[in-house]
Amino acid sequence: MFIFIDVRPFRQQLDYNQTMTCSRCGHFGRYEVYLAGNRFRLFFIPIITFGKKYIVRTSCCDTLYLLDEQIGKAIQRGEAVEIDERNLQLYREGGPVERSCRHCGAAYTQGAHFCPNCGTKLD
Repeated sequence: MFIFIDVRPFRQQLDYNQTMTCSRCGHFGRYEVYLAGNRFRLFFIPIITFGKKYIVRTSCCDTLYLLDEQIGKAIQRGEAVEIDERNLQLYREGGPVERSCRHCGAAYTQGAHFCPNCGTKLD
């Protein structure tokens, strides 16, 4: 007799999108919310879910944040919720900020056409 037991990570995108201006890269983008964790499975049937966390991904620079659990549960229930930066904790930084504006010195990502701080046209 064989028993198939395993633990696998999972990630599920929740039905939520919020537009925003990224405080890290200065680009316009959106927040996407995911539920991530691990599942203990017996004969390929999920039995126990553990280590759940709500993760927010920015579409502009792929920075990941941990979302407050209460806000995440409300989004999962389908409630109308707006994510505020106070609800986010940096989890992993996205693409590197590579350059700085010649006029004001503010950082911007490669590919930007105008400085996110002063609006000066970039080379």
